[in-house]
Amino acid sequence: MASNGARGGLPRRRNGKQQACEPCRKAKVSCDHTLPTCDRCRRRQVTNKCVYLAAPMTRPVPDAGTRSEPLITKAPLTPSTGSSGSPVASIVFKDTCPKPNPESGPFIKSGGFFGPTNFSAVFLENSSNLGHDDIQISNDSDPYVASYESLQSQTFLMLAGKEPGGSPRVALGAKILNALPDQQTCRFLLGWYMEKCHGCELPKEAYVDLANSLWTTYARQLAEPRRPEKLEAMSTILCKNAETALEEFEDYERWFISCSGANMRWEALGGVFGALTTAVLSLPERDPFFSSQRGDRRSRRNFSIELKDCVQACITLSNYMDLINVPMVALLLKNLILQTVISGDVSLVVWRQLGDLVSATTALGLHRLTPGQPVTFTSEMKKRIFNATFICNMGNSLLTGRPPALCHRMCHLQLPLDVSDEVLMKGGEELQRAIAALDSNGWNREEKIYINSSVRTRTLLAPILNEALELFLGDPQNITGEIIKDLMNRIEQTYDSFPNYLKFNMADVSDLDVPDVKVWMRLILRLMMLEHRLLLERLAFKQNILDGQSMVDCAREMLELTVLIWVQRDRFIEHHHDYDWMLMCWGIPSSGVLCVELLKQTKQPQGTQHMLRIPRSEIVQNLSLLIGFLEWIKPSAGNYQLCGRMRQIIKRILDQILNPSPPSSAPPASSQESNGEANGFENGLPYDPMLDVGFDDGLDNLEWLNTVDWSRGPWVDLQDFSATKCG
Repeated sequence: MASNGARGGLPRRRNGKQQACEPCRKAKVSCDHTLPTCDRCRRRQVTNKCVYLAAPMTRPVPDAGTRSEPLITKAPLTPSTGSSGSPVASIVFKDTCPKPNPESGPFIKSGGFFGPTNFSAVFLENSSNLGHDDIQISNDSDPYVASYESLQSQTFLMLAGKEPGGSPRVALGAKILNALPDQQTCRFLLGWYMEKCHGCELPKEAYVDLANSLWTTYARQLAEPRRPEKLEAMSTILCKNAETALEEFEDYERWFISCSGANMRWEALGGVFGALTTAVLSLPERDPFFSSQRGDRRSRRNFSIELKDCVQACITLSNYMDLINVPMVALLLKNLILQTVISGDVSLVVWRQLGDLVSATTALGLHRLTPGQPVTFTSEMKKRIFNATFICNMGNSLLTGRPPALCHRMCHLQLPLDVSDEVLMKGGEELQRAIAALDSNGWNREEKIYINSSVRTRTLLAPILNEALELFLGDPQNITGEIIKDLMNRIEQTYDSFPNYLKFNMADVSDLDVPDVKVWMRLILRLMMLEHRLLLERLAFKQNILDGQSMVDCAREMLELTVLIWVQRDRFIEHHHDYDWMLMCWGIPSSGVLCVELLKQTKQPQGTQHMLRIPRSEIVQNLSLLIGFLEWIKPSAGNYQLCGRMRQIIKRILDQILNPSPPSSAPPASSQESNGEANGFENGLPYDPMLDVGFDDGLDNLEWLNTVDWSRGPWVDLQDFSATKCG
């Protein structure tokens, strides 16, 4: 039935499209807009709920008789927020939903355009309704504000006065310095960072050296208890240093002197905060270290967000003079990676920060480095930082379905040498000996996996992914079977060209002689290769270029290795905060492909037509393990809400596979069951619109699975809150 506001016709949304009925809108499925009730509601026997509302996302405003509090109140600003004598209007939003727990992460939901490679393609028709219900508006009395929300308000502080002393810059710098953990805490975190963490920016040793220089030079200012006047004096020194251009030196020793000690700059201090944040995120959530901290720092999530805020604030102070240098670009890269962990890979703040990073790298000319230059510490860092930026750009474009900001056709991707950071920092004859010991392709012969080893492998795969994205996001008429097969062959050939010590073998898992770090690096590299390949396999299957057998085989291996990450989780504790992201990248796409094929074979009589070879028992066992993996994800993880929903969907699909629906000749359901469905219950369970994925027709309607792009997506579009990834 139509609502009274429809006036005999369907209401329209702001974009001019017809509004969906409430059950279809809440379930986020297509509505045929039929009056008085749509076809889907008739089939589901919920015609009493089929109503069309003109503005379903608008919250009703209570009338004067029921309003208990004024929506707009006037109150004087506190001394901490402004002049105490000037009353201003303060908007207070009444929220019927309970306030989010600080442990659940940032609350502002991301939006924006998501292209054809993302998960939300099935919800495009209702895209204008997404991203409004779950926005949580914080006021000044809230105990917690999302990190990126609080940081945006710091921009106005850059309206500096004429003198550095007493300026907002100095005040902000003093807050940053006051947030620096004490020396003992810094020593512990940096020790953990050196032992367990990995980074593709500057060498880990460089950040430790910068931290030691900071404590050596400014021990008096940073001594406990810290006094505001001493911190402001130290902040003034850093602000003055940041106003001068950083001279570029090729060797590490002179580079370090130029930005440490008395020459300490905000971009260098931001790198130290970035290392501390990485260490906090990689610690186990219940590590005894946190019990030794005070206040909010007893929570890993709160501690990491506080340190991450300092990284962003250091960037803000570094940008004051509009200067750009290698440490600044490295800090932008570190900040981007940390932001993906804090707020999710597809959040708008990540997309904007990626744009800043790309702008900085291209402004510095890192995309067009002159080939054939002498190998130095700085030249290798430039190669590595730009390659890591290019890799992040391709990965984020794949997640969001948006065009990449960089293209391999307009960049010079020069591979960094496969040598250790220690050798690069020493330089001189030791660096020359290490270069001479490399093989003809630039790989080390010692079978050691360095940071540069990982960057090299991903850089070699990134241009192929770039070309695959051109097929998905470009003109569909350019898609040909020859191009797809060529890209698939190049992926296999590129992976085969890697040294054997970088290739994963299942025997490595049980081999005690293989260190955990090697098992991890090999496993992740294999999964990334399979991720790129599955993307092309799906495209080839959709275009009827391949029959789908190789796609199923690829998905089987991908699912098996994803489950292996969870089975072996005790060996990779420092990576637990990324597990929900790995599930979204590798677990859900592979399980989606396999679920579709299993359901098809369940529906089709055996031997009636060509069927793919699918080991049913193996897949069902791995899907069951995947359900356990999804259930293991902690509430503080960025994709916790989605993992819970996907777990229920996969469980429901397994129920359909293991307990097939009776044939169509079966007797109709009893009136009691019909009444249960009409009252919003199915199979004795409350109706959940997120689980309304098309099973009302049993196995006769599986097209919804083929419309879902399981490989990518703005997962936060399906969450109640945009939680952090630091589970």
